[in-house]
Formats: sequence, structure tokens, C-alpha cells
Amino acid sequence: MSKNTKNAQIRHGEIGMGRNQIGGIIPRDSSAAYRISLFMILIISTMLRFRGLGVESFWLDELTTLDAVDGGDWRDTMEGWLSMVGMGTWLLYWWAQIVGTESDYALRSVSAIAGVILIYIVSEFTRRHTDEKAGIIAAGMMSVSYLSILYSQEFRPYMFTTLFIWISFYLIRKPERLTKPQIATSVTLLTLAYLIHYLAGLAIVLGLICDFIIRIKTTISSHGTQEPIGLSDRIRDYLNSNHGQRLMICFSLASVAIFMLEKMFLDSSSTNHSMWINDTPRRPVVSLFDYFVAFDDRGTITDIAESLWYFVLLSPLILYLHRKMNTERELENEIEWFVWFVGGGSMLMVVIYSVLVRPLWVSRYFVFSMPAWYILFGNSISKTIDLMVSAFNSQRSKLDSTTWSWAIALVFTAIFASNSLHWLVNDFEYYEQGGRCDFRGMSEWLDENTPENQDDVFIVSQPYSRFWDLYLDRMGSDVEIDTHGSWGDLGIGQLMPIIDDESDSVIHVRGHKKDMWNYDELTFVLNGSYELEQSYYFTEGQIDVYKRVRWLDS
Repeated sequence: MSKNTKNAQIRHGEIGMGRNQIGGIIPRDSSAAYRISLFMILIISTMLRFRGLGVESFWLDELTTLDAVDGGDWRDTMEGWLSMVGMGTWLLYWWAQIVGTESDYALRSVSAIAGVILIYIVSEFTRRHTDEKAGIIAAGMMSVSYLSILYSQEFRPYMFTTLFIWISFYLIRKPERLTKPQIATSVTLLTLAYLIHYLAGLAIVLGLICDFIIRIKTTISSHGTQEPIGLSDRIRDYLNSNHGQRLMICFSLASVAIFMLEKMFLDSSSTNHSMWINDTPRRPVVSLFDYFVAFDDRGTITDIAESLWYFVLLSPLILYLHRKMNTERELENEIEWFVWFVGGGSMLMVVIYSVLVRPLWVSRYFVFSMPAWYILFGNSISKTIDLMVSAFNSQRSKLDSTTWSWAIALVFTAIFASNSLHWLVNDFEYYEQGGRCDFRGMSEWLDENTPENQDDVFIVSQPYSRFWDLYLDRMGSDVEIDTHGSWGDLGIGQLMPIIDDESDSVIHVRGHKKDMWNYDELTFVLNGSYELEQSYYFTEGQIDVYKRVRWLDS
């Protein structure tokens, strides 16, 4: 191969492999140790995400999604959504067409499947840009992540949207030239993810901007080693290279963003989008890491979460020290730049928006950028291990150092995962706590305890009746709930029929944070006409049964 031919191939991206941090070429084929370790992690990830998948009832947000995909066509699923154009429910509509709408387990399984595949993508992404042990550490930590498991067990679009983003990032950041199917896959998945949620769009934009900056820097750095060429030839070569491929993907997403600007401005100006969001935590990154690792009671600041934050702050120093070792990787190609930009950039933008405009900090909104943090954890921990082994084994062979590094990485991953798993299952009792509002249990109670002749029974609900009707319809139940309801306290449209109907029984059903509803209003209206016979309690729900006072009929 001639020198000029080789230079042209390098310029066009036909020859290119990532280099590891000690100066060798990262192999395309993984080692047996890596494959076995990753397989075990994926088995554990699958068990954690599918365990108890259909045990708890759908809660309000999941039922809202089910209401959108059930009983209409695909156009109906996209109406009335604030976060972009309802593309997430459009995709879930087609999933429901495949698995049906009768099983909570089947509907939620799309998120569980996506959650397991995401572990694999994170591991491979980290391996390709750092090394195998970094991939195993990142995958092991994320496999037991509380936030990752939680949103892998909901019938909502968070987890498969995150998967779409990071499959695309994995392809875009590859050093090799992409094939046309790979380009089409990246554009399609990023477009879908961008149209699903604002914060998914933010992670995508930050990732593409960072990739573009890195590739421009790489092009400028490599220009000095090439023969001088004209500007037009330089532009043509750039567009024909793998760098130019990524630029085409950026333009494809930019065209989507331009068409969506009006929708984005309209939705972002709506107070309904953030009126329910709490104030931004005093230490937002530590609070987010608390949701990641969650070794202690949820909502508190744990020592592990705080230590991880300090470790992130030290990651630039770790990168600097590691580069002092024998490395051939260009500085701009270190993966830290990309994950800092996506993970840290998303957090920074949300915090600034929350402070200056309106609250926007919600833990689940960071699911889209969550893999960036785990890639950073795995990458920095792996480099720290390399530094430790290099310091204590400076006289030993490279083979011995590699063996020691792998052993330390596996021990760390096993300890971290087992501690987190023990907390999740035994201390926090994640699979037994029943934290979601029990709409299913309340619907079953109504079906079993409401007489077939409902003429003398009036059922009033808070919030909308459709959240129970979705379960009642699945059961084939004939129970009818008053449909005059609205979001919030009981209105006159619900209260007057109770008085006018003069039913023998009034059943009041409350769900989704039952204490938020103005319960005294119903008691005031029924006072003197009905007396409370019995109350039934459910997870974040309650059913009160009132009987008409007998002397009123005498």
C-alpha cells in the first residue's frame, strides 16, 4: 500500500481503531473474560428488571399512557401531549398492538427489554473507547442502579428512548466509517428520541455538538501531517470522510429541530408542564447520584453518592495523571470529553433553567443522560486501577499488571453490585414495598362489591374515572363510575348528582396521592344524609362507603 493511498484512507476514515490508554490498539474482538463477565451482568440485569414486573398496579402516568394507546388509532395516541408530539405513545401504541393491552407484565416488558440492552450498549461503548475492564465496571454499576431498574419497570417511554440515544451515540462515536444502514439507523433513532421528550432532545443536541467539536479538532490536528491541499479539496475530503458522515447526521437532526421550534416554545411556556415540579435540590448532582446508587433510604444524601460526586470532580486529574503514562491516544479522543458534555451539560442546563425560568429538575428526566455518568464512573475507576497497579508493580511485566488490573476491577464490581443489590432487595425492599397507587386493587374491589343492579349505588372518584375504568373494562366489569369528574377537588358537577339521585349507597374512590384531594367537601355535602359505614385502604388509595340514613326514608 502506497503512502498516499494510506493517507487518503486515514483521511476518509477507512482505517481507524481506537487506542487504549497504555498505547495499544483496542481490539475489535473482546476477550473471553470480558464476554463471560458481561454475560453474567446481563443475566443479573434481566432478573432485576423482569422480577415482579406485573405485580404492582399501573400508576397514574402509566394509565395515562395506556389510555392513550387503548381504544383508538395511532393518530389518537399523539394528541394532547406536552412533551413534544406524543411520539413516545405512538411507539407504545404499536407495541400494544403486538402484545395486547390485557397484561401489565407484557406492556411493561418493552422497558425491561430496553433496560437490559442498554447495559450491553454502555459496556460496549466504554470498552471501545477505554478498555474492557472499564466496560465491565460501568455495566456492573448500572445493572444495579435504582433509577435504571425503576424506569425499566414502567409502561412509559423513558428507557427505550435512552436506548435509542445511546445506540446512536455508539455508532456516531465509532472511529470507523459508518455504512449507509448505520447512518439511517442513527438518524431514525435520534429523530424518534428527539420527538419524544425535551430532555432527550437536550442530551442529543449536547452529544452531537461535542462530537462535532472533537472531530473538527481532530481534523485540524491531523492536517499538519498531510500534504497541502486547496480549500475546496479540503472541504470535499471532510464531507467524504467519517467526520463528514457525522455532520450529515447533525444536519438531519437540525432540520427536525427547526420544524419543532414552534411546538417547543408553545409547550415550554405552559405552566402545566412544570407546576407539579418541586424546587431544585441544593446539591443537584449529589441528589441525582443518590437515585443512581441508593445505598440508603431514598431521598437522603448517602456517603456513596457524595463520594461519587467527589470522584467525578477528580476525574480531570485522573485523566491527566493517566496520560502521563505511556499513551498514544490524542487528547481530544479521550471519552471523558463526550460524557462530561452530555451528562454534566444536561445537569447544568436543567439547573440554570430551573433557577432562571421555572423548576425543571426531575430525577427521571436525567435517565436520557444517565449512561454518560456510568461510562465516566467506569472509565475513571478503570484508570485509577491502572495508576494503582502501575505505582505498586512498576517492576513487573505488562501481563502481570493487566492481570492485577482485571482482578481489582472484578472485585470492585462484585462488591459494589452485591452491596447495592442487598440494599435494593433487603433493606429498601424495592420489590415488596408497593409504592405505586393501587388502581388495580381498587378496581377489583369495586367489581367484587358493587351490586349488579347499580341503580341505588352512586360511585364518585378522584381523579378522573377513566383511571379505574381502564382496569374495570379489562375485567369485563359493568361497574359505572360518575363521569363528571375533573382533575382536582370535587366540583359541583359531581356533588349535585349525589344529592339529586338519592341513592342508598355512595362510594367515594380516591387514588394517586389521596391526601391531595379536598375530602372535607364530600363529607360536608353528605352530612346529615349519609353516614360512613366502612373505609378500605390501598396503596396511595382509599375507598369510603356511605349508607343513606334510614330515618330519611320513614
